[in-house]
Amino acid sequence: MNAETKHGGARPGGGRKPRVAGAPATSPVTIKLSEAQKEKLSILGGAPWVREKIDKAKLPKE
Repeated sequence: MNAETKHGGARPGGGRKPRVAGAPATSPVTIKLSEAQKEKLSILGGAPWVREKIDKAKLPKE
């Protein structure tokens, strides 16, 4: 930590906060989109919209 600026270094309460009790664990997923697709996804609702669509979708029959 720089004594002059008092920025940086470990601080009480710093770091990632714990997951909310009862909330399901999630895993990050990366997809590649064009800029137009990225903008459209943002307008549609982003990650919550994608999760909703996945949850509502039926699995294909084999």
